[in-house]
Amino acid sequence: MIEDKVLIVFPHEININNGGPSGFIAHNLLDKPREYFVLSQDILKTEISKITKRLDYIIKRTLFLLKNRDENVKKLKVSFFYRYYSEKINMKNYKFLYFHETVHLERFRKYICDNQIVILQSHSPELPSVEYSKWAPSDTEEIAFREKAEKEAFKRADIVVFPNEGCKEIYNDLLTDKKRIEYILSGSKNGYSKEGGIHSLPEEEINLMYIGRRNEVKGFDIVLEAFRKARKRRKDINLIIVGNGEKIEEEGIIDIGFSTNPIKWYNSVDYLINANRQSYFDLSIIEALSTGVPIIMSNNFGHGYYEGKSSLIETYDVNKPDMLYEILMGDLKKRDFMNSENRDLYNSSLSDICYYERFKDFVKKTIG
Repeated sequence: MIEDKVLIVFPHEININNGGPSGFIAHNLLDKPREYFVLSQDILKTEISKITKRLDYIIKRTLFLLKNRDENVKKLKVSFFYRYYSEKINMKNYKFLYFHETVHLERFRKYICDNQIVILQSHSPELPSVEYSKWAPSDTEEIAFREKAEKEAFKRADIVVFPNEGCKEIYNDLLTDKKRIEYILSGSKNGYSKEGGIHSLPEEEINLMYIGRRNEVKGFDIVLEAFRKARKRRKDINLIIVGNGEKIEEEGIIDIGFSTNPIKWYNSVDYLINANRQSYFDLSIIEALSTGVPIIMSNNFGHGYYEGKSSLIETYDVNKPDMLYEILMGDLKKRDFMNSENRDLYNSSLSDICYYERFKDFVKKTIG
């Protein structure tokens, strides 16, 4: 059994433009030396799409031989996939397994031996089952599975990892006093570049930016309502929206939609606005810090970390309805590109290099 490296099991695409664990791994681990860890993609180099096509053939052939065409193909496909994947990455050969999603750990759980050490880090700003139920409220079967998955995943995990203590509060109902908890502060790639380019925006106006999903937990409705209310009283503010969603066309709003280059927008605006109702430890905030953009953000859960860290970060209580509006009606200033406080905070604590050093210390302590 391999005992000097951690196997990070992630059976999906790793993409730096994604949020959640996919983006986290892309930012912090994908290009790092494999001295202390291995990614499952390192072992199984076949693309996921090719595996899926192969499994489609196997399942169809199996159903034909069984003469049972009414079998639940989706469930069978999932079962085949996780068994196949666990075998191909030699999962049983690693003493330490690191999972970044509760659903993944539950799917693989039957293939994990009792003597293997399981590490779990969930990246959701609310319980994963709750997050899914808001996205697909009618999918009661999958919601029930995810509720079971998160309970079983946290029960099986030997070590649970969070970026900081504020994030832990989100998962309190799934934790026990006996559970070993470790904190590894997250990081991200550096987006700062004087040659990175900027978008042309009104120079005499204050340009605000929202990036991310347009849902309740991210507080998109709070940002939109506060901006619209403020815009009625002052015409010198604009809101740039970056991220998927139904296009908004109205005075003062520039709806970009999805962008593969959010850095250029960070480089262009005067403020980034965040209104999370519940905060994990957003990659978008860390990435924004690396560009030096001033930030107006809610201060709950994991984002309590930022209180008092920089004069370019203004925090507020998102549960007080008018606080963001009052900030937008206050003394907003054009960005001072010479002020490097947020970049300094990023470089000292929140870069992907800083994260990797913390990760290495964690692994060395864990494997002894």
